Amino acid sequence: MSELPLLRVENLTREFTSSGGLFRPRKRMRAVENVSFDLPRGSVTGVVGESGCGKSTLARLVLRLLDATEGRVIFQGEDLGRLPPLALRRTRRRMQMVFQDPYSAIDPRFTIARAVLEPFQVQGLPLTTADQAEKAADLLRMVGLDPALAGKYPHQLSGGQKQRVGIARALALEPNFLVLDEPTASLDVSIQAQIIALLEELRDRLGLTYLFISHDLGLVRYACDRVIVMYLGSIVEILPTAHAAPRHPYTKALIDSSFAPDPTQRKPITRLSGEIPSAYQRPLGCAFAARCPSASNLCRSTRPALSQSPHAVACHHPHD
Repeated sequence: MSELPLLRVENLTREFTSSGGLFRPRKRMRAVENVSFDLPRGSVTGVVGESGCGKSTLARLVLRLLDATEGRVIFQGEDLGRLPPLALRRTRRRMQMVFQDPYSAIDPRFTIARAVLEPFQVQGLPLTTADQAEKAADLLRMVGLDPALAGKYPHQLSGGQKQRVGIARALALEPNFLVLDEPTASLDVSIQAQIIALLEELRDRLGLTYLFISHDLGLVRYACDRVIVMYLGSIVEILPTAHAAPRHPYTKALIDSSFAPDPTQRKPITRLSGEIPSAYQRPLGCAFAARCPSASNLCRSTRPALSQSPHAVACHHPHD
């Protein structure tokens, strides 16, 4: 891997404002707050956390599908926030996204061939009729589908086949970076395994870099090289390896809640009590303090900073 990261995120923040009313003032919510990390080339970095923690918002910020309120995203040395529309469109040829729901990610009026070739139309890269047929067949073969499916429509495919079509479309322009936004969440377990195996094969064959968004920590620990853990819009821990011992109480709770398939390896689950704070009214101290069994007065009054050690953690009392 190159020493320079493929992508660098610096102090990324996205703020949303609710609509006000006659007796209701506008409120501000930070869906992502002060997030920073690097993506090494050829790596798979997972992002996990409970629903509503900001994972999908982060995915869209990284690709500049949403504009950041603060912070920067540096992709291959370019600040995406400073790129004009035409340059940004060209840059997006090198960075693509695979969406969570394969049923809604593909236009039902498109044939499969038209769906996988849509990026060429969006980018203004015309193909001859012969080239279209050949390219569609190559892309379908790449993701393990029969080229004969090119003339079918999405409703004629299974969920797993549709997700493979979504992956083929993302690879059409030969990008080197993919954001995977819960790509297996709506699939059966057996199909999930096939999609993960396909993604691993494509990564090794094409030299891809992945940002893998998921709520399933067990899946992320299996498929990723390292893991970013988010809570209420912020990073609370970055596991340097997928199986590194957790230092933050929230990460430990997530790991403990994952069930082992072997009954002899199962252990008691420590339930978290307390409520997740409102994103509109963030607490003064640590956002996890109300649910943390180790919280102290320092935790409730002072927000911990993310350490810069190889095993980064934002906690006043981390586990050793």
